[in-house]
Amino acid sequence: MRADRVSALVRLAPAAPRRTSPALAARAVAAFPDLPLHTCVNDRGPTFAAVMDDTPLPHLLEHLAISLMLRDDATPACAVHVGTTEWLNEDEGLARVEVTYTDDLVALRALRAAAAFLDEEGRECARHDISSPHIRSHR
Repeated sequence: MRADRVSALVRLAPAAPRRTSPALAARAVAAFPDLPLHTCVNDRGPTFAAVMDDTPLPHLLEHLAISLMLRDDATPACAVHVGTTEWLNEDEGLARVEVTYTDDLVALRALRAAAAFLDEEGRECARHDISSPHIRSHR
């Protein structure tokens, strides 16, 4: 925790895909309709919509956490959150996700809930023996 942001080390399971897919992005938007509208610095456009079909999984986690913080009643209506995601070691599935916050407990709850959403997506794929239409492998 820092005074204005939470920094989380994210480690994906060894067999977990490293990138999203259009199907995962669609399921995320169904649960979090604001995601495509998030401002996002990337090479393809001004919003997260430009990259969400094929972006690192921790980057999706960042945007899910921001979405969840904005939904929380403890977050002021005028709040603006900024996040960053960087691979520390993509082959090992290790990344750092940072998001600003107005309430540290809201930020921690949001990160946990965002991770739980992605975990459930992975379990859903495994339950239905879906190899990769929801989540795309990095290899």
